[in-house]
Amino acid sequence: MNWNQMKLRLKFGSAVPKSEGNFSFGIMCGLLISIVLWISIIGWIMLIFK
Repeated sequence: MNWNQMKLRLKFGSAVPKSEGNFSFGIMCGLLISIVLWISIIGWIMLIFK
């Protein structure tokens, strides 16, 4: 994804007022990232305290 596409995405996102889709998409992305982080942290702890 290049810079022009990013700018278009940002313009489109700000042009739509209170877009529920983007909000829920952001929450889903945050949840997925946090789940991956927690799994990796737990995996590291289990490796250290074997």
